[in-house]
Amino acid sequence: MPSRLGRAVANKTPRPVVILYEHALLGEGIAKYLLAQLGIEVTVASALDPQTVSSALALGPGVVIFELTESLRRVDLTTLAPRAVLMDVSTIVTRGPAPCTPAAAGLQTILQVVRSSSG
Repeated sequence: MPSRLGRAVANKTPRPVVILYEHALLGEGIAKYLLAQLGIEVTVASALDPQTVSSALALGPGVVIFELTESLRRVDLTTLAPRAVLMDVSTIVTRGPAPCTPAAAGLQTILQVVRSSSG
């Protein structure tokens, strides 16, 4: 079942932010970072459970931050969250000179996208 962290920003009702995680440390960490930086409510859910993913996306999020997992590869996020900005924060691990390359976004980019989707 998705859980919520945070509180609504005063005088605003931003569209929800949903984090779909494979690794709880990443999902909960980003949620707590957004709470500390922006004071917003975030729904976090395991990307490994299709029913939990559907429940979280039914909230009509403005932003979906996700780790691309095998189970999410079978889901069309653009259909389930048609108005959301989708951010893949998975990591591509290679054996090249840069062993760990972020696939999409760092924390500052996440903050920018969440801020812009609220206004």
